[in-house]
Amino acid sequence: MKTLRSFWLCLTLILLFPVTYAGNGKKIYADYHGVRYTRLHDGKLGRWSYFAKTEKSATSTRLICYNADQVTADGRHEIAAAHYPLVGLQSDLDDDYLEYQILTAKAAGIDGFFIEWGFRPHENDVLLKAMQRVAAKYDFEIGINWCDGWLYYDWITKIYPQISDRAAKTRYMAQCYQYLLDSVLYARTAPLVNGAPVFYHFGGGARPDEFMQVLEAVRPDGGRPVPSILRRWAEWGHLAGGVYQPVTSGSDISAWKSLGETPTAWIPARVRKGDGAYPSYDYWASEEDVLRFLEPFRDSVWLALRRPHEVKSGFVMPGMDNRGCAGWGHSVFYLIDRNDGSLYDRMWQYCMQSKDSLDMMFIASWNDFTEGHEIAPTIECGYRELETTMKYAAQFKEFVPDGKALRLPYRLFVERKNVEWLKPLIPGWQQFADSLDQVASMLAKGAYDAAERTLVRCGQAVETVKKRVRTRTFSLDEAGMTIRGASKKKAWNATDGLTLTLGVKANIDLNTSYNRGFMEFEYLDVPDAALFVRSATRKEPKHDFDTVGKIMTTGSGLWKKARVTLYGENIAYPYQKPAFYLKGGTMVRNISLQYDLYTI
Repeated sequence: MKTLRSFWLCLTLILLFPVTYAGNGKKIYADYHGVRYTRLHDGKLGRWSYFAKTEKSATSTRLICYNADQVTADGRHEIAAAHYPLVGLQSDLDDDYLEYQILTAKAAGIDGFFIEWGFRPHENDVLLKAMQRVAAKYDFEIGINWCDGWLYYDWITKIYPQISDRAAKTRYMAQCYQYLLDSVLYARTAPLVNGAPVFYHFGGGARPDEFMQVLEAVRPDGGRPVPSILRRWAEWGHLAGGVYQPVTSGSDISAWKSLGETPTAWIPARVRKGDGAYPSYDYWASEEDVLRFLEPFRDSVWLALRRPHEVKSGFVMPGMDNRGCAGWGHSVFYLIDRNDGSLYDRMWQYCMQSKDSLDMMFIASWNDFTEGHEIAPTIECGYRELETTMKYAAQFKEFVPDGKALRLPYRLFVERKNVEWLKPLIPGWQQFADSLDQVASMLAKGAYDAAERTLVRCGQAVETVKKRVRTRTFSLDEAGMTIRGASKKKAWNATDGLTLTLGVKANIDLNTSYNRGFMEFEYLDVPDAALFVRSATRKEPKHDFDTVGKIMTTGSGLWKKARVTLYGENIAYPYQKPAFYLKGGTMVRNISLQYDLYTI
C-alpha cells in the first residue's frame, strides 16, 4: 500500500498538464447498439443470446441458436456474433465497461455515441441514462439514433394499452421528443455540431405527416438552437449488367427533406445473391457496390448548397456479417466482406475526398456484434478498425494522433476487473480504485504517457496482492449431491423439474468463502426446448438473478455438453434445501459442480 500512496502527489501534478487532441470543430459519432447484459451484473443476457428459425433463407441454415450462457472449451461464451469482443462478455450497464468503451472511442478520435433508442420506458432508455452518467465524467457526447419504428410496433401498447393506434402513438412520440430535448439534446453530454444538437432519425415508424405533428407540438424554447436531424436513407437499388445502381431520388426522402431532415447513409444495400463464393449468405455486396451506394449522398447532399440547420454527415462502416441474427427473424443472411479492413479504409478515403463539405462522420457501428458491423476491438480483428478510424479522424478533425492511446483503456479495464475481483477479499481495495480513477481522468485528458506509468505501478501493486490469494478447488458429481426428480435410463427428466441439494460441508464452504464455479451436464438435444438452470438468490430482482443459465435446443437428437458459470455473488446456498433447479422439456445426465474458493 505504501507504493500506491507514494505516487499520489505525482498523479496530481500530471493532471495539471494534460495533452489533448486539438481540432477544427468537426465531429465523429458512432452508432451504439444495445442492450447486452451479463448474468453477474444483471441476471440476464439481452442481445448476447439469440435463437431463431430461418426456414425462409435460401441457404442450408434452418435455425440459429446462440446460447450465451454456454462456456466453450476455449473459455469463451457462445454469443450471437461473428466476432468475439476483446474484453469478452460484458454488460452495457457496467460502469467499468462503459468507461472502457468511451475512453477507447475517444482515443480513436470519436466524439460520442448515438444510442439506438425508441421510446420511454424501453430498456434502451436505461442504457441511455447509464451512458450519459459515465460520459459526463470524460467529456464525451451521447446522442440518439431514434428508431421510432419501435414505438409504432405493438411494443408500446404492451406497456400502455391505451396507446393502441397511430394517432395515439404520434401523440406519445411528441412526448418522447420533448423528453429528448430536455434530457438528451440540451443536456451536458449533448452531441453538438456547429453549435446545435444533432440526432440520427432511423425511422421505420412515423410518416412525414405524423412527424410534422410532432415537430409542431414540440418546439425548442428559450432561444435554444434548433436540433439538426439526420435522416436514414438506405434505398436498395439494383444490379444492371452486373453493376450496382444506387437510388438517386425518391418521393419519401423528399418529404423528409421538406421537414428539414438531411439524407444520411446507413448500411449499404446487399443485392447480390449468395453464390459459390458466399454460399452461407442470401445476399451480399462488394466493395464497389458500397462505394457506388455513397454516390447519391456525395452528389445530392455533401456537395449541394447548404440548407438552414443542415448538418452534412459522411458515413462509414467496417462490413457486415449478420449470422448472429439472420435479419432479426426475417431469415436473411447478409454479408459485406471486411476484406481484412480494406472496405472500411476505402469508405473513409471516399468520404475524405469531400471532407471540406462535411460537418461530421457517422459510423455504423461501435458495437453491433449481432449484425457484425462493429468497430470495437475483437479477438478476430483486433484494433484494426480503430486504427483506421484514428488515422482518418486525424485528417478530418486536424489533430496529431497518439498511437499508444488506443490500448491503454483496455489495460485500465483489466485492472478495474482485477480490483473488482479482489474487493470481497481485501479491506484496502478502495485505494486501488481511486488510483484507477486517476488513470481514467488522465486518459480522458490525453495524458497518455502519465496514464501508462501509473497503470504499470498500480498493476504491480495489484499483482502483489493477488499473489496472496489462496485458491482451494473442490467438485461434486451426482453421488455427492441429492437430486430429486424423475429418472430414466441413467438420465433425469427435466420436463417436470429436478432439484439439486448440496451437503452440509459444501454449503458451509460456499457460504463462508468467495467463490466462482461451473455446472456441467449433458442434455438431449430435442427440438424446440428451453432448459433453465435456476438457483436460490439474495439479489434483486430475484426473477432475473435466480437464473443461472438457459440452454435452447436445436433438435439434433444428440447428447450435448453444457457448461454454465456459477457466480458466488449471485447464488445463495440454503442448508438442507435445494440450491439449484433444472427445468425444461428434455433429459439431462452426468451433472457435476466445480468450484474455486478464494481466501487471503
